[in-house]
Amino acid sequence: MNLVIIGASHAGISLAEHLKKNSFRGKITIIESANTIPVEKPPLSKKFLDNDFSEANIFLRKKEWFEVNEVDLLLNETALEIDKKRKDVILKSNQRIPYDYIVFATGAKPKMLPEVVLQNKNQLALRDFSDIKKIIKLIKSKKNITIIGAGYIGLELASSLRKNDFEVTIIEASDRILKRVASKELSEFFSRLHSENGVKIICNENLEKVIQKDNFFQIITTKRKFDTDLVLVGIGVKPEIDLAKKISIDCENGILVDEKYETSTKNIFAIGDCALNKTEYGVLIESIHHAQFSASRVSSYILGLQKPKYEEPWFWSDQFNIKLQSVGLYEQKSTTIYRAGKREGSHSWWSFIGDHLKCVEAVNDVQAFSIAKMIFEKKVSVSQKEIKNKELNLKELIK
Repeated sequence: MNLVIIGASHAGISLAEHLKKNSFRGKITIIESANTIPVEKPPLSKKFLDNDFSEANIFLRKKEWFEVNEVDLLLNETALEIDKKRKDVILKSNQRIPYDYIVFATGAKPKMLPEVVLQNKNQLALRDFSDIKKIIKLIKSKKNITIIGAGYIGLELASSLRKNDFEVTIIEASDRILKRVASKELSEFFSRLHSENGVKIICNENLEKVIQKDNFFQIITTKRKFDTDLVLVGIGVKPEIDLAKKISIDCENGILVDEKYETSTKNIFAIGDCALNKTEYGVLIESIHHAQFSASRVSSYILGLQKPKYEEPWFWSDQFNIKLQSVGLYEQKSTTIYRAGKREGSHSWWSFIGDHLKCVEAVNDVQAFSIAKMIFEKKVSVSQKEIKNKELNLKELIK
């Protein structure tokens, strides 16, 4: 049996590991367009300026892991075509890889600014370690850095830069940071955190033009004009779905999959950031947890094992001295309730639609996060009234 994984992403390598741990006897081939073993993505924005940061420390797996587990990793290769009649994956090198199963683990790529705003050749976005190397090299002689976009990646970059004494400005088109993914209350918390640490955040302004001068950039928004030494782009990502669309697999803003993470074509699957599981999640989930969970679903199906039960997505972010841990999916019309944690500096926000708990965001509050995860896992009914009760010990909710 031949399994071909397109993309050595966290999801792709997790799938190979799941299969090998459960005695998969077939051949596994991973096709990866990068020319080096891919790395973990979270440290790229969180730790790239740390003294001990290096590519070797954050490889998803060492070279030896692929050799020991007999996983063929084809680097600097691209899958150009899939011949569904012959059941071959055709590579840019003209090599044909036979398959019984294909799994798209192609991930997502950063969105870029329109060329009318800033030419592509001048845009720096965070995709992989090669981008980090460019950024580290460029900022050595810089002082003022402007980040376009106030999502988690932009905020983590701002935190890392500010801790190393760079002057940082963030421009966000929405009226608040993290608007798509977080409660208003959490957005306000992180806005204060960044402001207190010297980051300048500009919201509710559209970027009109970025003009590169000899050794700096001029930023023009709908309300102001200023100069900056370097521009970093962090305006979100879009899933890599071109090959799936090319072979007529159903796609929307991701590759559509069912609960098995199988696409509209039998024996072809999609996992991780490129997969849109509308039945259970309804939206694209961009997280390490989803990469691992979707990989476990496909692995279990291929091996004939019991399907792993649904899990609420969870996520974390490190900024300055703060660790955010969230579970569930925030919805814009939610009612959000604040709770102070037991320890100084710990907080959590519980978001409901009616009496249906949708999301819990915990800052430096491991207990609240852990209990919230168990509430979702055990499908415990929790009301707004209970969470508003400051005398309530959260542990009582899961007894």
